[in-house]
Amino acid sequence: MRKNAIHSSLAVVGIALAAALLGGCASTGDLAKTTATADHASQQAQAAQRQAAQASKSADQANQTANAAMSKADHASSVAGQAMNEVDRLKQEIDRMFKKTMQK
Repeated sequence: MRKNAIHSSLAVVGIALAAALLGGCASTGDLAKTTATADHASQQAQAAQRQAAQASKSADQANQTANAAMSKADHASSVAGQAMNEVDRLKQEIDRMFKKTMQK
């Protein structure tokens, strides 16, 4: 993506210089303004690239956090399932004991 920003900046500079030279009336002041505009565009492209990289890094971190949360939720669900199985087992055992007691 950085290559694209650099290529875009160079393209802007090239177009601006070509326009200035083809205009025929390009003065040193016009060329300086065109160069300043191109430099400004290049700086903005680089700043946008830095922001995009930071956003990508933040998105990666959020994805890692979400994956960790999902893993913990899966584990909690598994533990809850095991607990429910144990509750069912104990309930059946208590029912059997109660029935034995009632038969005596």
